[in-house]
Amino acid sequence: MAAEPGIRFLRHSSRWLLWLGALLAAVGLSASWFGLGRLQEGAGAAGRAALQSRAQPGAASSASTSPFWSLAREAEDRVLVEHYRRAGVPTVTPPPGSRIDAAEWEARRRDARWCAEGGLRWDGGDEPPPALADLRAAQQQLVRAWARQLRQRADIQAQVAAEWLDISHPTDAASAARARARLQDLARSSRQPVAVYLALHMGCADAAACTPVPSSLWAELEPDNRQAWLALLARTDAPAAQRVWLARAVLAPQHIDYGREVLRTLQTLPHEVQPGMRRAAQHAVWSAAAFGVPPQFSGGAFRLCKSSEAKPGSVLHAQCRMLAQQLWRDGEDLLSHAVALSLAKAMDADNPQWVERRAEQQRLEAASPADLDAFQREHGGQPFECVAPDVVALRLGDLASKGEWAMLQAHVERRGASAPRPDSPTR
Repeated sequence: MAAEPGIRFLRHSSRWLLWLGALLAAVGLSASWFGLGRLQEGAGAAGRAALQSRAQPGAASSASTSPFWSLAREAEDRVLVEHYRRAGVPTVTPPPGSRIDAAEWEARRRDARWCAEGGLRWDGGDEPPPALADLRAAQQQLVRAWARQLRQRADIQAQVAAEWLDISHPTDAASAARARARLQDLARSSRQPVAVYLALHMGCADAAACTPVPSSLWAELEPDNRQAWLALLARTDAPAAQRVWLARAVLAPQHIDYGREVLRTLQTLPHEVQPGMRRAAQHAVWSAAAFGVPPQFSGGAFRLCKSSEAKPGSVLHAQCRMLAQQLWRDGEDLLSHAVALSLAKAMDADNPQWVERRAEQQRLEAASPADLDAFQREHGGQPFECVAPDVVALRLGDLASKGEWAMLQAHVERRGASAPRPDSPTR
């Protein structure tokens, strides 16, 4: 059996070397053994040596035998062995009597190697890193397995999520077009709002082989749902009809969107608990379900309210002001609140409450990235899929159950409660 390759060396230049230095202690080597300061200095020297090796044919062989490279490669090997040990797969093949079959054993070895290399880190160069192809392959494998599991279930949410997977992560354009057609047929035959919602959003790719559901179907099924009327307005060109649908929207007593249903359904499937590339693939599919399905259809109303017909004192102007208040009150995501703020700027600019609301929007928008950056710093820059707790799964689980807006509000409140009081003594 051929020997396994070592870690892909010098992928991340100085950033990678600093990360390697941080892991020296984890593999039984103290920082003083190599010297973190020398690592930092060596990063620049390593980059210069790599450039010189490209220009000078004999430089590469001499660099590979230098004391610096020998010590670094020895540290690489120790890092990789430690990751294999933590994953419970220290040998190339499973030992006799192992409860893990050979395929899963090899998959766990790949996961461990992924974390040893620091996951997918792309510095924005023209050529994508080799790890990107590995991640895409793992993602396709996961999507196909999830779609098979969902199709074995009878509930409409599972069938809708299976079609979404085939549309959003297709093997080719033809398979995506077939999935779009199946979704339209499913919405038409089931007459379930969740299926109609997604069918309206995804549309058809091949008009000859796919018949889209009527734009009015959602509003027929849920006449009390504001979102259904906004969706119909967005697909209506006649100004008179647009005003009728806006009037129905602002009078509707409910605000129900189905933008989180696919994510909710996917999270009922078995989770990947093993740190590594397969967890990264899971995070990618979840994130696409969380943020790749627009949560509401307010674009048509926005354009109507921005038109010259929405003059102060007109019925349309009053309806647009009311819609802004409703979107702010009932919206479950940042986008709904951003639309509300934009409408209010044009329709209700003199109302001081919108100044406070804009500040709240900005505070919530900044909360999540800042917290995730702090989490990564706490874990030495390791990718999220390689550390515990699985903060991405926790955050997206909260988003699926509460909605984006309520999730961020709760997060900010928790962070504020745990922060020291301004007048508390400091040590």
